[in-house]
Amino acid sequence: MIQIAISVKNALQLPIMKQTNLVAGFKGIENNIKWVTIVEILEDFGRLQEGEFLITTGFELLEDEERMEVFHNLFKSKLLSGVAIYTSFYMEKIPESLIDLANKNDLPLIEIPTDINFSKITKAILEQIVNKQMHLLEQSEKIHRELTDLILNDQSLMEVTARLAQLTSSKIVIYNEFYEIMYWKDFHNHHMSVEFQQTFISVNEERIDLSKHLLTSLDKESKVNLTVEHYIFTIYPIIAKQSCFGWIILAKKRDQWQELDDLAIERATTIYAMEFLKKQAVEETQLRIQSNLLEDIFSKNYLNERIIKDQALKLNYDLSLNQAVFHLTFKDLKKIDMNIMDRLYHMTEQMLIQKNKQHIIQTKLHSIIFLTNVVGETKEATYNHCASLANDLWKEWNFYFPKIELMIGIGRDYDLVDHLGKSGREAQYAVQLGELVNPKTSIIHYHDLGMYDLLLEMKRTGINLTAIYEENISGLLKESDKEIDLIETIEVYFKNNQSIQQSAEKLFIHRHTLRYRLNQIEQRTGLDLKGTDDLLKLQLGVMAYKLATLLEKNEQGN
Repeated sequence: MIQIAISVKNALQLPIMKQTNLVAGFKGIENNIKWVTIVEILEDFGRLQEGEFLITTGFELLEDEERMEVFHNLFKSKLLSGVAIYTSFYMEKIPESLIDLANKNDLPLIEIPTDINFSKITKAILEQIVNKQMHLLEQSEKIHRELTDLILNDQSLMEVTARLAQLTSSKIVIYNEFYEIMYWKDFHNHHMSVEFQQTFISVNEERIDLSKHLLTSLDKESKVNLTVEHYIFTIYPIIAKQSCFGWIILAKKRDQWQELDDLAIERATTIYAMEFLKKQAVEETQLRIQSNLLEDIFSKNYLNERIIKDQALKLNYDLSLNQAVFHLTFKDLKKIDMNIMDRLYHMTEQMLIQKNKQHIIQTKLHSIIFLTNVVGETKEATYNHCASLANDLWKEWNFYFPKIELMIGIGRDYDLVDHLGKSGREAQYAVQLGELVNPKTSIIHYHDLGMYDLLLEMKRTGINLTAIYEENISGLLKESDKEIDLIETIEVYFKNNQSIQQSAEKLFIHRHTLRYRLNQIEQRTGLDLKGTDDLLKLQLGVMAYKLATLLEKNEQGN
């Protein structure tokens, strides 16, 4: 709850305070009085709250050094809004030590004559605080009703943001939980040299990262005020059901800021929280419908193509276009939790919307799968189209999470609905087997798997991959050969187009050593490296071995 206060300056203008005298701490005249406390004997100030206005007689302060020391520390603490001391009761004059400390710490120090009653001062100041509180609460309630009426009349959060900016004469920026700006509005009569770029604000030449301030407000579950040059920024978290949906930020010139601004933002958070909850419920329902439709497409769970196309059209998706499936997951699944998956889903969804790409999306435990249309007159053009989209997704993710490596597999594109399940399998194989083609890549198209596609088709038709490699390269897999990896040797030899010089350099060995190893390979496999048929058998055997090993590893990981 926002705490209401009046300034020391305004308190001194009250009729009851006309006979008082401000003797020190003039620079603190704008300090806010949040409460008034009367103390006769001050032994410690642990029970005092920030912003309290202290009234005292200074009993025994001049006689007791320990009490005077406590009082000195209180002046240094920056805890109080001001101090008023009665003179002539126990001290005829306020000590110079207190005047010096009041000036050094900008703490208003007021001298009160003995003919003014304690209770009258307290009552006068507290009445002002309470009256101001009632007025501000009435105003904030009015703002809340106006914003609520907008929602009830089916206005968008953009209209709510615009009205909030107008009511507070400020700039309002709404972030979602992923630190992205969702809505913003600058009051049209309010010129500000403040720019928001992602989580950064630029004020003239100064650039500030808001991230830590957003997190601080979330930890506190309350507002955080940030002052930059001549501007004040009020940050308030939008929280519902113990989840953060984002933040409201109010930006305003410091000399124009009012306490009502903080109250307005506090009231507005409930409006945004309710709308974000409603939006979340709608998104979850849409995602569930899309997921079910995608499962039906992949498993061919439909009576005929016309029916499934009609179902897709109800989701504004045209299945008659050329389509491809993308499979997004992570290299190290141990680092992945629900928050990361939510972030990946949200980023993918937003980018597809921004690119005006129709899509059907599905979330799994550790992956995001989506179907989208592919543009291009040739296979090369559609390949490049898919690669470009995947690259944009990867770059966006890497910008925010460079330490969590995203992997993207792409299936081939098809124009028949019956083939889209195949594209889905290809996308999954691409992301699983990409390291066989290029261990350093994070994006792999199924087309890039080359001859591994042939082996996968053979596996799907029931051919045992183990039988393929055992028939051709079993002699390279003996326990005694583990100190020399002959599989790696022949693989590097193939990748370098059977060049002795280049292969030896890649393996960091002498050419004679490589020739010796190649002779060993010929002897142990019974295959001739100079024969075309034997070369193909050897290459197929190595690829079958690597594929079978990786598939087995993936199955064990799952």
